[in-house]
Amino acid sequence: MNFTRLHYFCDVARLHSFSQAAEENFISQTAISQQIAKLESELDVTLIDRTKLPIELTRIGEVVNKRSLIILEQYDVLKGEIAQLKQTPKLLTIAYPNGAVEPVEKFVLPIVKPISDLELFLVKSDLNDIQDKLLNKTVDLAVSFDSEITATDQLSTLVLAQGNYDIVVGPSHPWYQLTTITPEQLLNQAVIYVANRPNTNSYLKMKDHSKADSVPLKITATVSDIDTALLLVQLNKGITFIPDYKRLTHEFTTLHRVKVVGSQHKYQVCLAWQKNDTNPELRRILQLFQR
Repeated sequence: MNFTRLHYFCDVARLHSFSQAAEENFISQTAISQQIAKLESELDVTLIDRTKLPIELTRIGEVVNKRSLIILEQYDVLKGEIAQLKQTPKLLTIAYPNGAVEPVEKFVLPIVKPISDLELFLVKSDLNDIQDKLLNKTVDLAVSFDSEITATDQLSTLVLAQGNYDIVVGPSHPWYQLTTITPEQLLNQAVIYVANRPNTNSYLKMKDHSKADSVPLKITATVSDIDTALLLVQLNKGITFIPDYKRLTHEFTTLHRVKVVGSQHKYQVCLAWQKNDTNPELRRILQLFQR
């Protein structure tokens, strides 16, 4: 079994898009399509219904996707633990969540890619698992939202980017022609919220932001990823929040983003690491970020 092909397939399944999955993995759309075709040939099944847009999984594809996510998560944990146990020289393991691909691409890769003698291992992870990976020493460094780093007695952070959350609306929404709104206008709007699990730290922080705005949010749906939220916005099921760095890809060109002026709905993307981590490669990398 080729784990890279499973990884590509799960990304396409999550994003409902070959092109966006290719972008996240820094390869061409043709290459990712070929790899998934080889996976289908290996399993002798059709995993993706390519006649529909956005693309959909077949019934078998749904089952393979569920099992593959479990397999890949365990495989990543295994590789991270092996790497730590081997104490391989010049190895750095970095975890990052699905929602922070752009900060990784913009702020992390330009610093670490030029270091030719460094073996870099990137681990895509559930946002809510990243802190545990740092505490368990299965990764050296992580890119995360600051709200998910709560063990500040054991972990250090360095802010990479900060900004505001925008609102995304569909063509039939009254705000479609607007460029800005006030926090008060969010009152009684149906909000589709992205959360991998209920009552995550990010979710609780969002509630704090709402309280600071004096505008409680009406959350009508909770989904596991931003693309599902955007699909529901397309279906006129509500609005959703999106970090201002997040690009709307070509699958969502009919949607419109609106800035919320004066709102407390803000984010920080940070690097996080164990304070007592002695990996010399981590210290070398941190010096580059801290310049």
